[in-house]
Amino acid sequence: MTSIFGVSPHDLRGAFRRFYVWRGQFGVWRARPLPKLTADEIAYGVKLQLEADTLLELAFACAWQRCRRNVFRYLQEYAEEVPSGHVSP
Repeated sequence: MTSIFGVSPHDLRGAFRRFYVWRGQFGVWRARPLPKLTADEIAYGVKLQLEADTLLELAFACAWQRCRRNVFRYLQEYAEEVPSGHVSP
């Protein structure tokens, strides 16, 4: 099966890396990030569950959320470092 974009559903597997994906009873695709989100990630705006009508839409949403989660981790990791040239009080 190919979509109008000529992309096989199997080509989207990389977009769902670190997500649990399933199709609901009404045909809506859903995904949850793995591992479970922390309270800080949720407060930052990472969603607990994503929904989309098509697999391609869900792939875009998952990629966006994975990037958002990576940015959060980056900010957490480097927020404690003092920039070079500055003296901490």
